[in-house]
Amino acid sequence: MQHSRLKIPLLFMADIIHGYKTIFPIPLGLAASWDPKLIKDVAQASADEAAAEGISVTFSPMADLVRDPRWGRVMESTGEDPFLNSIYAKAFVEGYQGKDRIDNNHLAATVKHFAGYGAVEAGREYNTVDMSEWRFRSEYLPSYKAAVEAKAQLVMTSFNTLFGIPVTGNRYILQDILRKELSFDGVIISDWNSIGELIDHGVAENMGQAASLALKAGVDIDMMSFSYISQLENLIDSKKINIDLIDHAVYRILSLKKKLGLFDDPFRGLETKKVNSHVFTDEKLALAQKAAEESIVLLKNDDKTLPLNIDDSVALVGDIGDSHDLLGSWSFKGDKLSVKTIKESLYSKFKKIVFAKGYKTASDFSSKMAEEAVAIAKKQKYIIFVAGLESEQSGEASSLTDIKIADNQIRLLKKLAELGKPIITLLVTGRPLDLTEIQKYSNAILLAWFPGTKG
Repeated sequence: MQHSRLKIPLLFMADIIHGYKTIFPIPLGLAASWDPKLIKDVAQASADEAAAEGISVTFSPMADLVRDPRWGRVMESTGEDPFLNSIYAKAFVEGYQGKDRIDNNHLAATVKHFAGYGAVEAGREYNTVDMSEWRFRSEYLPSYKAAVEAKAQLVMTSFNTLFGIPVTGNRYILQDILRKELSFDGVIISDWNSIGELIDHGVAENMGQAASLALKAGVDIDMMSFSYISQLENLIDSKKINIDLIDHAVYRILSLKKKLGLFDDPFRGLETKKVNSHVFTDEKLALAQKAAEESIVLLKNDDKTLPLNIDDSVALVGDIGDSHDLLGSWSFKGDKLSVKTIKESLYSKFKKIVFAKGYKTASDFSSKMAEEAVAIAKKQKYIIFVAGLESEQSGEASSLTDIKIADNQIRLLKKLAELGKPIITLLVTGRPLDLTEIQKYSNAILLAWFPGTKG
C-alpha cells in the first residue's frame, strides 16, 4: 500500500478446498454424506478460518462432473450425478460467501473448472475433452449454472479443450455461454498457466498471442503465466487489442475488491487475536468429527458383522492404521501430526486390541511382516484390516491407471482370510477403488475416504 500510487489493495487467494487448518473430509467424502447443510457448514467454517488469516478468495468449489475414478482430481469433486452436483455446488458457494454480502468471516468462491474438465479422456490429467454439446449441456453444465446462480464471484477456466478449442481462449464458452446465457458478471480467472498453455495447444505461437486470445475470450486475471504483465502493454501499443478490454477486466477486479471491503480495510483479516479465536476451535473440531462420521460409507456388512462390542478381542492390521496421513490432498495448512491415527482412536475404544503393521505402505511385500500379523490375528476374535492409498495417490496430477489397492495389501488380506475369522476392511482413499478382491475376503467394508483432522 505504501508503494501503490492509487492505493489499490492486494487480493489474497488460496486453494481452500476441504478446510484451512481444521481439515474436513475430501469433497468426494462430503458428497457421500448426502447432506447439503453439512457441506454448507463445512464451507462456512473453512471460510471463517481462512478469512482470519487474510485470505479473501478460495478456488472452490470444483463443480466438475466426474465419472472416471482414474482421474486424480475425482477426490475434489462431488461425484457423477448432475442434480446432486448442482445442489452441492450451491451449498459450497453459500457457505463460503454467506447470505447477503461477503463479510470478514467469509470468502469469495471460485467455481471451477469451467468447463468440462472432469471429462478428460482416459482420466489423464490436463488431457483433452471431446463430447457433444448435448451431453455438455445436459450433464456437465448444470452444476456450474447452480454455482453461478448462487452468486459465486469468480469462475476459473479449465485447462482442456472443449468443442475443439482450449477453454482459456474460447469465446463461445466464456462469452456466449458463461457471460450471456448464465448471466455471469463476476471475475474470470485462468487456471495455473493455462494462458501459457495455449501455446502448447497449438492455437498461439507465443505469449503475446496467448495473452491476446485469453483477454479477448474474457479472462480477467492471468494466474501464473505472467503473459498479461509482460505482453499487454505491447499489444495495446501495436493496436492488437483494444484498451477497453483491459478497462472492463480491471473494473470487474476492482468491483470484487470493493465487495470484499478491501478498499475500506486493505489488511482485512490480518489480526492475530482473530486468528487465535477463529482457527482450530472446539466448535470446528466438533464439526470435523461430525463430517468425518457422516461421510463414511458402509459398503458391506454380511451376517451383521458390525457393530462390534467393545469387549471383543480385535486385531488391528495394516500400516495405514498407524499413519497420520488422513488429511488427503489440498490440506496444505493441515497438521498431519496433530491427527489421531486409527490405531490411537481404536485403542481408546476397545478393551482388548492388538496391532500389527502387516505390510509397508509401498507396494513391496514383506513375508515376515505378514506372518507376524497373521500370528497376532489368529489369537483374536475379529480382524480390522486397514488398507487403501496414500494422500499423494489422489489429487491434481495424480492420475492412476490401476485403481486397486496395492498388491501387498491384497496378499495380506488373503492370508488373513485363511484364518476363518470375521474381517472388517477399513479403506482410506481419495478416490473410488476397484474392490473386486477386497469384497471376496471381507465380511464388512467401510469406506472412510480421507476423513480429515478428527478422523
